[in-house]
Amino acid sequence: MARDNKINATFTMDSGDGASGFTEATGVHTFTSGDAVLIQGVVGTGEIEHVMADFGISQADGIYFHNRDAASFILISLRSATGSGNNLSSLKIAAGGMMIVRCDVDQTPITHVAVIGEAADAEYSLALSE
Repeated sequence: MARDNKINATFTMDSGDGASGFTEATGVHTFTSGDAVLIQGVVGTGEIEHVMADFGISQADGIYFHNRDAASFILISLRSATGSGNNLSSLKIAAGGMMIVRCDVDQTPITHVAVIGEAADAEYSLALSE
């Protein structure tokens, strides 16, 4: 069964260092997807690679990632196949940070998501939708 997923995000930057603050809101964007999965885990300095097919998803159409660690960054790599040689994008997510990615059907499919922590026992939540 397909779902209409809605993403609403607001980014706020406070002023400081001589710069003005600003707020950017996207409004509500909707995309249709089928299955979805939520993965909650713990990662250290070794890599954990999540394969979409293991969860019954052919490719990620939407990705939500939350670094729940209070002190360490987490590196997330979006891939088209197993292994770091297949990285489409790598993002460093600050402690307590999050990201939302909406994937386009015309781009190379994201079929693998790897997670690497800066330190041991970094908690994260990863939601994937097809």
